Amino acid sequence: MSTHRSVGAAVLLAAALLLPTGAGAQDDDRDEELQRLKEQIEELQKRLAALEQQVAETGDDELGALLQEARQAGGRGDDSQPVKEPGPGGSGQRNLSAMNPEISFLGDFSYGWSDGPVRDEFLLRGAELSFQAPLDPYTRFKATLAGHQEPAGLEFGEDPTADGHAHGEEISINLEEVYMEWIGLPLHTGVRLGKFRQQFGTLNRWHPHALPSADSPLALQNVFGHEGLIGLGVGIDFRLPGIWAGSNGLTVEVTNADNSLAFAGAHFSDPSFLLRHTGFFDLGPWSYLELGFNGMTGPNNEEGDRDTRIGSFDFNYLWEPEGKGKYRGLELRGEFIRSLFEEEDGSIVGANSWYTYVQWQLARNWFIGMRYDDTELMSDRVAKDPDVPFVPGMGETALTGFVTFWQSEYVRLRFQVQNADRDVALATGPMDDTRAWLQVTFAAGPHKHESY
Repeated sequence: MSTHRSVGAAVLLAAALLLPTGAGAQDDDRDEELQRLKEQIEELQKRLAALEQQVAETGDDELGALLQEARQAGGRGDDSQPVKEPGPGGSGQRNLSAMNPEISFLGDFSYGWSDGPVRDEFLLRGAELSFQAPLDPYTRFKATLAGHQEPAGLEFGEDPTADGHAHGEEISINLEEVYMEWIGLPLHTGVRLGKFRQQFGTLNRWHPHALPSADSPLALQNVFGHEGLIGLGVGIDFRLPGIWAGSNGLTVEVTNADNSLAFAGAHFSDPSFLLRHTGFFDLGPWSYLELGFNGMTGPNNEEGDRDTRIGSFDFNYLWEPEGKGKYRGLELRGEFIRSLFEEEDGSIVGANSWYTYVQWQLARNWFIGMRYDDTELMSDRVAKDPDVPFVPGMGETALTGFVTFWQSEYVRLRFQVQNADRDVALATGPMDDTRAWLQVTFAAGPHKHESY
C-alpha cells in the first residue's frame, strides 16, 4: 500500500471511529440499526489491526502517527502512555512527554590571543544545559546548569601577572539559575522565586553567550564580576499605566547580598534590595526607545554594618527600517553606573563607570559593532596588582570592535579585537594590552541565545 493510500485509509478510520453509537431511525428500526453499526465497528477495528500490523512490518512513521490519532479518537488509549489522574485545580490530563521539560544545550568556544602575559589558547568559555517547563497555567520553571572557563590570571582574586604561561583555568560547573515564576497575577504582576540573573540594567540579564560582544562591558565586570549580578531571593514585576512613557514597568528584588565584589559575599547579615523602573517609548513605526533607572543597596561586610549603594541609568535605542527589518538595523545601548562603597574606616569611595556600544546590521546575517568602556574601580577588591596600591579614581578604558556572522539562528561566529589602557592590573587583564577573540556559539534545542 502506498503512503498516500495508507494516510487516506487512516483518516477514514479516524472519522469512522468518531461515528455516534445511537441510531437516527425510528424506534421500530433501532435494534436493527444498532446491530448494523456494531458490525461496521467490528469490521473497522479488524482493518485497523491489519493496518497496525502493516506499520510494524514496513516502519511507516507517518501512517503510524495517524493510526495513533485514530486510536485516541475511537477511545482506545495507549497503554504505554499513562495519563495523569485528576488532581487539585482541574483534571489536566498530561501524558509523560508533555510533562518533560524542554531541554537545550548551548556552547561558547573561542580562541584568544593577547600581546600581554595571558597565554594564547582555545577556551571553552561557556557550556549551558537549560531546562524550561510550564508547571501549570500560572507557573513556569527555568534552570540553567553552566560551566565556564576563563584565561589564567583573569579570575577575580588572582594576580594576572603571576604566571604568563599558565593554561586556562579549569572549567567550573555551577547552577547559574533555578527559579519558578508566577505569571498573570492580579494587578498585572509577576513573581520570581529562586536563583536568577537580576534585573540591573539590560545586559546583566543576558547570559554570556547571548551578549552582543564576546565579553560583557567592563563597567559591569568591575562592579559585579565576570558572572554578573546573580541573586537568590524573590523578585516582583509590576506593569504600570502609561504615566510618562507608552509603557512603564517596576521591578523590586530582595536577594542575599552574596556578590563578592559589590556586597558581603558568602556571609551576610542583611539582604540586598534592588529597584528598577523602565519606560518604553514608541518613536514611530521604525524605532523605539527604552529608558531604565536602577537603585541597589546592601551590606558589604559579614557584620552588615557597612553598605554599598549603586545607582545607574541605561538606555536602549532600536531602529529597523520598514519592510527591511531582517536586513538593516541600528542598535544603540549605554549605561552609566555610580557606586558608593563604605570602607572599614567609614570613608566612602565613589566611582563612576559607563559604557556605550553601537551595532549595525549590514545584511541578513552580518553585523558590525563598536563599544567604548570608561570605568573607575569601586574598591580595592577589584585591583589585583600587589605592587600598585589602590587609589580612588584609578580605572581602565577600552575600545572594542567586533564583527558577527549568524550562520543560522542556531550557529554564530564572531571576531573581536579590544585595546585596553589600565592604571593597575585587574581581573579583566594586565596593565595595557590588546586582545582578540575568535568566538563560535551554538544552540541545540528549542531555546536559543536568549536576550531580554
